[in-house]
Amino acid sequence: MGALPAVRTRRVAVAALIVLLAALAWVNTGRTQQIALTMDDVTGAGFSAQGIRMAFTGGGATTIEVNAVTIGAQSWKNIKLNCALLRLERTRIACDDGVLALVEKIPLSFSYLTDKRVLDLALKPAKEETWQINMRPGKRGNDLSVRVDGGSLQRIAAWLPPDVPKISAGVIHGVIDYSGDGRIAAKLTANGVGFADATGLHAGEKIGFTLDAQAVPAANDLRWSAALAWSAGEAFWQPIYLKAANQRLSAEGRLDAKQLHIERGSLRYPGIGDVGFSGVYDLAAKKTTEGRVSAQALNVPALYESVLKPFLEGTSLSDLRTDGRFSVELHMGEQGLQRADVRLDNVSFEDKTQHRFALFDINGTVPWRADELTQAAVTVKGGELLKMPVGAFAIPLSMNGMRFDLKQLRVPLLDGYINVNDFVARAGTASWYWQFTGALAGISMDKFTAALGLPVMYGTLDATLPMVRHIKSTLRVDGALFLKVFDGTIEAKNLVLLDVFSKAPRVQVDVAMRNLDLGLLTRTYSFGNITGRLDARIDGLELVNWQPVKFDVQLASSAGDYPRKISQAAVQNITALGGAGAAAAIQRSFLRFFEQFGYEKLGWGCKLQSGVCQMSGVDVGGGDTSQGYVIVKGGGIPAITVMGYNRQVSWQELLDRLKRVTQGNVKPIVE
Repeated sequence: MGALPAVRTRRVAVAALIVLLAALAWVNTGRTQQIALTMDDVTGAGFSAQGIRMAFTGGGATTIEVNAVTIGAQSWKNIKLNCALLRLERTRIACDDGVLALVEKIPLSFSYLTDKRVLDLALKPAKEETWQINMRPGKRGNDLSVRVDGGSLQRIAAWLPPDVPKISAGVIHGVIDYSGDGRIAAKLTANGVGFADATGLHAGEKIGFTLDAQAVPAANDLRWSAALAWSAGEAFWQPIYLKAANQRLSAEGRLDAKQLHIERGSLRYPGIGDVGFSGVYDLAAKKTTEGRVSAQALNVPALYESVLKPFLEGTSLSDLRTDGRFSVELHMGEQGLQRADVRLDNVSFEDKTQHRFALFDINGTVPWRADELTQAAVTVKGGELLKMPVGAFAIPLSMNGMRFDLKQLRVPLLDGYINVNDFVARAGTASWYWQFTGALAGISMDKFTAALGLPVMYGTLDATLPMVRHIKSTLRVDGALFLKVFDGTIEAKNLVLLDVFSKAPRVQVDVAMRNLDLGLLTRTYSFGNITGRLDARIDGLELVNWQPVKFDVQLASSAGDYPRKISQAAVQNITALGGAGAAAAIQRSFLRFFEQFGYEKLGWGCKLQSGVCQMSGVDVGGGDTSQGYVIVKGGGIPAITVMGYNRQVSWQELLDRLKRVTQGNVKPIVE
């Protein structure tokens, strides 16, 4: 059935009132053949009707017209009820073929027993839809029963608050009973429910559920209980996306004029576990003043996939493989969360697709308090960082409200370690802020490069981490980051990481390398052997998802007196990197018999922008390089000079050439 106008969705509830007015009016009319009745106003608790006119004509036809009806905050105008044959019996008034007209027409029938004061009303807005209302005297007032078969949920849309997502589809079946003493019982089943708001941030589709609820007056409050089972469909409530898995929610408590009390509640989520809860909600302040949540041994993989993953979309934690169990107990007060006790049992997680990080067998407890100093006791059996093995370590985390401190953390990495010192994290008004200092020490470069899938290098990796600060998804390093590699130093300055926990983090940094040992750097390469020292400068380096998109790099021989030799293989591979047009100028033809040559200086530059590398060479001090650039300037006996002529090269093409050279696909040939 298609959507109906909002006015039509409201008229079902008003029909019973109109029919009742008609029935009460006719009780005193006897069998008069023609009667007209006018009433100015009828008012009651939450109800009013103005301008009521009723006309009875020959043959039993009856018409009732009402100028305006108001129930609570809802109002209707120009309401009309026609009954083709109103049957007036001694103790019964009935209409088997009536029509209620607002904007459209709804067929209805009713029967009113005047001696027993029992009203039966049936409305059929559509072929497969029936709303039946039965009202009868009870012990302490009128009892009311509403039965719905195939009822359109769109009809209640106008009764919902304006900030609630609009119902767009759904059919309901069931019974709602109200006793004159205030007892309420409802058993309802809904199918195909759909809803959405204007922003699209809250929506549901094809939802099916059952609801069983009761409420009983007790002294000055109302005792209630409810059970909800979700059997079909899916829902999105930013940022949570859930599918039906026969989740069951039950709760009981009491309601008074000021507060809603949930004394016992439970959520059973198949595959994840059970969650218990209780709390107090202040109706006037519209906030929770007390609350408790308790869950034991929740299944972490199912919890991550069904609940946590949508919160982490767009971050580096959005695609994990997980394992283990998780227990938690939360206590809330008027100021928010006051206490949290967390237990981790063999919890593991790892980056499933990019393999950037992993932690295995995390165990321990985290007893957090809003206004007390506490200490976490957490151990990690091991893990991985960029495919490098991480050894076992403990996390001695101190907590005081929203401030977290870690004086020292040593994490084994390969055959060395990472030190994190003076870590402090605290929650700000808009985001988290944290900082630390640290160091890397004793990591063998051969193991480090092998683990990263790079050509094997030698030496030891040592680095000092100055103050590192993180705020609003941006990580900044105060001062310079120093590394000792290849018997030289690397200094990184102005280091900034943007969107550090996203899927595509960005890095900005300036790098200076000094006095690197070219022998160590090239020892195991098929690139060839070069002895000497190298300085390098990389200005304005920008990486997106760890891939370079912009930089200005200059490599040059270090100043000083040291042996400067380059092998034939290195000469030819440098020539291959230059591509078509590059050439090695050998002083005399017989020099092809030498295995290595002398050089005075070497250098190379690349300014990368928009995927193109603008290349340059070494400053030769006034030599004629108008037709090209010098990469290696010969010196000594025998000497060799390498020239490059193609100044613009695609960055991807340059990477492909470097890959072919370092994999040994270019064989050195000197003619």
